[in-house]
Amino acid sequence: MSVRETQIKLEVKKVQQLYRKMQADQKALQQQLKEFKTQAGNFSDVVEQVLPSVVSVYVMDWDTQEEISSGSGFFVSPDIIVTNYHVVEDIADEDYFYEEDEVEEVLVETHDGKLRLAEVVFTGNAEEDLALLLISDLTFNPETGEQVASPREYPPLELSFDVKVGDRVIAVGNPLGQFASTVTQGIISAIREPEEYEEGEEDDEVAEVKVLQTDAAINPGNSGGPLINMAGQVVGVNTWGWEDADNINLAIASEALDDFLAGFEETFEEDSQN
Repeated sequence: MSVRETQIKLEVKKVQQLYRKMQADQKALQQQLKEFKTQAGNFSDVVEQVLPSVVSVYVMDWDTQEEISSGSGFFVSPDIIVTNYHVVEDIADEDYFYEEDEVEEVLVETHDGKLRLAEVVFTGNAEEDLALLLISDLTFNPETGEQVASPREYPPLELSFDVKVGDRVIAVGNPLGQFASTVTQGIISAIREPEEYEEGEEDDEVAEVKVLQTDAAINPGNSGGPLINMAGQVVGVNTWGWEDADNINLAIASEALDDFLAGFEETFEEDSQN
C-alpha cells in the first residue's frame, strides 16, 4: 500500500467517525426545514434550492487525525468552493496562491453525503476573510470508506450585487456538519462600504471590503456559507470570527467576492504564463 493510500485510509477512518456524528444533525436540519415551511412559506423552497451547492468544510491535522476547525462553503464554479479564510487560517498563509507541490488539503462533505478532498488554492487576508478550495476527483462513501465514482457536478450559485437595507435574506451553512440547523432568516440592517484611506493614514479598524450587516444569526456553523436573497442568489459570504463582528452578524458582500474571484483568475493566468 502506497503512502498516499495509507493517508487516505486514515483520512476516511476519521471522516467515518465524523459522519456518524452528523446523522442526528442532518435530521435536525430536515426538521428545521419542515418548520420553515410552516412559519416562513417559500423560505424553505429557496433553502432547498441552494443546499445542493453548500458544503461542510473540515480542516484536519493529518498527523494526529484531529479536527482543527470547521465551517461552510459553497460552489462558485463546478470545481471551486469559496469559504472564509479564518476557517483555513491554521493551515494556510494569508494572501497566497498555492503551488502544486505545497497545497494543503481539507475535507469537504457535499449535501448528498459524499466525502471529497479539496485543495486550498487561493487565500485572502484577515480583512477579506475569503479562501478558495479546488475540489478533487477523490470521492468516498463515508459510511463504507470505499472510493466511489465522482458524482455529478454541483451547481454553482449565482451572485447578486443588487442588495439594499430591508431586503429579506437567509444565512445557510454546514448542512451536514456538527453545527447543523444553521439556516436562519432576517433582513439586511446595514451596508458598510469600505472606507477610503487618507494618504499616509492607517486604521486597522476600517474594513477593506464591503460588508453587509444582518439580523439573520451567523455562527461558526454557517460561517463561509452563502447569505442569499429570496431568489436564491448570493448577496454575501457569511463570516464569523472577526473582532469587529462581536455580537454583530456580518457577511462579505458579493462585490468583494467577485473581485476576489477576479484576482484568483488573474493570478492563475499569470502563473500559467510563467
